[in-house]
Amino acid sequence: MSEMKPRLLASTLFLAILIAPMFVPVLAQPNHTLEWGVDPGEEFTYVLQRAYYADSNNMAFIVALIPFLAEMQAGQKVLLRVDHLDLIESSINESSQLPDSYCNLLRENDSALIMANLTGFVEPIDDWEFLDEVKNITGTEGLTLIDTEDYWGTIWTAVISGSGGSDITVRLEMRYEKENGTLSYLRHKYTTLGNDLIDVIFVHWYPGMPTIVAGGIQTTTLMIIVVSGVMGLIIAFIVYRGIKGRKSVVQRLGE
Repeated sequence: MSEMKPRLLASTLFLAILIAPMFVPVLAQPNHTLEWGVDPGEEFTYVLQRAYYADSNNMAFIVALIPFLAEMQAGQKVLLRVDHLDLIESSINESSQLPDSYCNLLRENDSALIMANLTGFVEPIDDWEFLDEVKNITGTEGLTLIDTEDYWGTIWTAVISGSGGSDITVRLEMRYEKENGTLSYLRHKYTTLGNDLIDVIFVHWYPGMPTIVAGGIQTTTLMIIVVSGVMGLIIAFIVYRGIKGRKSVVQRLGE
């Protein structure tokens, strides 16, 4: 019996060494081509083009959804600084596995911090069809996909009941620039009985764009304006396109 134990132990170790390579985990095959289009430390200028609230209650409501609005006024510019970008896993099977971007919002005039660790300002680029699929955009009620040559995003519409019993129409729109994945256009609009309750427009600003726009802008109507001559003209219904490089200098506000 004493001789059997060493032999059994040796045989077990040999078998373990022989079988071990069979259990080496296989790396998951990439199922997308997502990548970041920005780098940590990059800065982008944004402006609050419109900030309309019918009363203080409506303002408190939207500030609870978008807290940095409490620190901004219409026409004010801010700097968005990319702070951290999550590692993009080679295989992503659900939306919870998508990487996040973390950005800091700073005042433009003195770089004082407004808010830190903001997410949702930058999306990974180069596989928009995959983002559509993993976020289940086309399968979500009330959600409409935006996918043009320059922009990717969503429009969410719904009708909710107000405290007074009247219906409130909600329209939330977000567009990202396909070139680098940065948020290009954000609008929250709430109306009832034809009157605005809340209308907020926050955009990626480029030189020549207006800093304030009037109400009544219809994002369902295509308005393309060629900006030339003096850039001091403030024209409602438009926004300067201003894409980097040699691209067109006119930015479409909405469709």
